[in-house]
Amino acid sequence: MNETDNHHSSNKLKVSLVLNTAFTIFEFVVGILSGSLALISDAGHNLTDTLSIVISLFGNKVAQREANEEHSYGYGRSSILTALLNAFILIVLALYIFYEAAHRIFSHPKIVEGQTIMIVAAIGIVVNGTIVYVLSKNKKDLNIKSTYMNMLLDAVALVGTLIAGFLITITHQSIIDPLTSILIGVLLLHGAYGVAREAVHVLLEGTPEGLDIEKIKDLIKQSSKVKGVDDMHVWAISSHYAALSCHIVIEDCDIEESVKITKQIKQELKEKFDIEHATIEAELTECPPDK
Repeated sequence: MNETDNHHSSNKLKVSLVLNTAFTIFEFVVGILSGSLALISDAGHNLTDTLSIVISLFGNKVAQREANEEHSYGYGRSSILTALLNAFILIVLALYIFYEAAHRIFSHPKIVEGQTIMIVAAIGIVVNGTIVYVLSKNKKDLNIKSTYMNMLLDAVALVGTLIAGFLITITHQSIIDPLTSILIGVLLLHGAYGVAREAVHVLLEGTPEGLDIEKIKDLIKQSSKVKGVDDMHVWAISSHYAALSCHIVIEDCDIEESVKITKQIKQELKEKFDIEHATIEAELTECPPDK
């Protein structure tokens, strides 16, 4: 992601922050006044969304810092760490919602106004839907994706809350309210797991999603005078910056031609696999694998 993309991402996050904060305050107030756990739970989720956006903005800012001698690859991993932190926040919130819902179910469910829940949920669907649309074009960045997933799950949860409000209105069964909050908690855990799994995969330097090492090797072998490829490693420096290192075995040639071959391979890797950083060592004979 270049500087312009980072700037656009930050602007979208700022718009999302303003919209989400305003709705969170509104939903908390109505939830407390109406006694709806579903609204309070969703407002709590929205509060973590606000925190998530702030964290993402911070991660986005840090990720823009230039590489230096101490951090030669730059600060791209900071956005991965913020995504992992966002996932942890979602897990904690889900556990609290389960606890509060169980308390409501096994005690005496508080009587809530179904129509109030429906009105607030409808407003929330519009707000969250707008934020989801704003962030939808930057999902390749795991930092942005973690916030996008939070907002998308919240929009889905609000649809459930809207349905719950309707059912409470026609059945007058307030237990539907805590049951709906449990559903919201399950959705939070599901979203947190997906983001955490991707973040850990990057931190453990797994092969970037969508890249096939065998296909990369086949591409390199198609280059002129390349007889083989070995000791290949492909990893992600950040969610949008992939790196590669390998040895290639080439036919006997001078240094100038070997440089030309590696330069051409790097260009093809960037164009076909979006690998921005490649370190390729040319050899005349195959070396034993590193231990």
